[in-house]
Amino acid sequence: MSEFLSPKVNDEDFRLGRFRVVAVWLGIAVLAAFLVGRLLWIQVLHPERLIAASDARVVRNYYYEPPRGLITDRQGRILAISVPVKSVDADPKLLHESGVATDPKRIARLASILEQDPQDLEEKISDPGKRFVHLKRYLELKDAKTLKSLGGDGIILHDSYRRFYPTGTVNSTLVGILNGEGEGVYGVEQSFNSYLSSTETKQKARKDRYDRVVENLEVLQQGNAGGNLMLSVDDRLQSAAFQSLREAVLENKAQSGTLVMIDVLSGEILAMVSYPAFDPNERSHFDSDHAQNRAVSDIFEPGSTLKPIVSLSALENRVATWNKVFDTRPFSVDGKMVRDSHFMETGTLKDIIKYSSNTAMAHMAMKLGPHKVLEMLRRFGFGERSQSGLVGESPGRLNEQRPFWADIDVATLGFGYGVAVTTLQLAQAYATLANGGRRVPVSALKVSKPGEALQAADAKDVRRMQQALETVVTEGTGTQAAIGRYRVAGKTGTAKIAGRGGYDNRYISTFAGFAPLSQPRFALVVAIKDPRGEKYYGGAVSGPVFRDVMSRALQLYNVAPDKKM
Repeated sequence: MSEFLSPKVNDEDFRLGRFRVVAVWLGIAVLAAFLVGRLLWIQVLHPERLIAASDARVVRNYYYEPPRGLITDRQGRILAISVPVKSVDADPKLLHESGVATDPKRIARLASILEQDPQDLEEKISDPGKRFVHLKRYLELKDAKTLKSLGGDGIILHDSYRRFYPTGTVNSTLVGILNGEGEGVYGVEQSFNSYLSSTETKQKARKDRYDRVVENLEVLQQGNAGGNLMLSVDDRLQSAAFQSLREAVLENKAQSGTLVMIDVLSGEILAMVSYPAFDPNERSHFDSDHAQNRAVSDIFEPGSTLKPIVSLSALENRVATWNKVFDTRPFSVDGKMVRDSHFMETGTLKDIIKYSSNTAMAHMAMKLGPHKVLEMLRRFGFGERSQSGLVGESPGRLNEQRPFWADIDVATLGFGYGVAVTTLQLAQAYATLANGGRRVPVSALKVSKPGEALQAADAKDVRRMQQALETVVTEGTGTQAAIGRYRVAGKTGTAKIAGRGGYDNRYISTFAGFAPLSQPRFALVVAIKDPRGEKYYGGAVSGPVFRDVMSRALQLYNVAPDKKM
């Protein structure tokens, strides 16, 4: 019975034949050899295609640009700096997948951080098929962190820099700004753009799908940070000068004003301001007319401030002496009257400078002839650009190639008409007068050693002229420029502005001078265009600005008083 229920099984029925075993193992060996060979082929012998395919998906070149160079004043106070910020892009596809693009509340919060209209932002990211859209160029780091937390992987942040100007409006016309491409426009930013600019580093890296660097592979191009620039100006003086100039322009209802102060011995520009100016950190109301550095770009007829230099030409050419008495009564030239605002019948050269006699200067110029006057002006730096290196600087105008000079043109040349100068040129000329006739090249950068000086006029005559210019401040037309315990020398100028139909009742009101007279340290020129208030004479309009700014400079630099009280 048991044999029927459990039949006997022969073990031979379950054994594979030798052929089958060999066939199976051979098949396995062939398959393994194929796989190993294939792996050897694609990974060792010829991996280029797969590597290229892989790299095409994950290897990217990216660029890193170091910051633009600093601009500082002579004390190291920062006037321009590149601060780290983030530029913001978005991946609309990921924003839709995460639900951000369809959530009105989150859209509103994102728009608020980006300072954009929510509808505009929603429209930018509305296409779920897009993988890239630019949202904002500059975003503060703290805001970028909040934005990333709201938008997740759909928000892409890149390192960037934004130019910031800590002193704002005060130095704006001197320092300038950057355009949308990060290049300098106006002022020092443009003048020294190549030196300040950085060069980008190009690097190869592996990135993930969210554009994050996983592994840096190699540096393809090494960049460099921009060079730092130390200007010659003193921000303390800049602030004082800007405030005083601004008040004078507004008080006198003037069109504009410029001011330049120069270190007499080194030629360094210690202050250079213009008004109106602009806020370089607020571009929404930018006016290009207010961005011009008028101290180097605008030219004007200097009027009576030129009389000391014309007088030096007369002394050199023996047309005048310090003891000679000149006729200062009104007289007619080519049918036009030449007269003085301060009447006197005769006067010596000292009197002529003190009371600013046009008639005497006209007689001198007519005896000299125009070319000898222009030659002296050229020696003092007029008619050519200075070595300041500032962009937009005008060479002024001397009209040396003029084919014909009428008598009235020569006469008015004697008191500062018929030529045009910049405020910087006039300041350099007065620094030359203050320096005993030695003209030192001017510089907008801090220098360790002054440039080679040129002797523009006889030193003895210049010293006598300094004393004559002191009487302008103590007794003459420039008394409002006087400073307590310091001896000040200077000259007023009130020149009419030429229009299309000739000269009208608009003026350039100027005061140019230097202090302290015993050992001149600073030369300063203030020029205010078209004052429309009750005053228009240079001594009354610009003299007080000179006094305030020069006083501040003498105090800041601890210059000892040289006048007995």
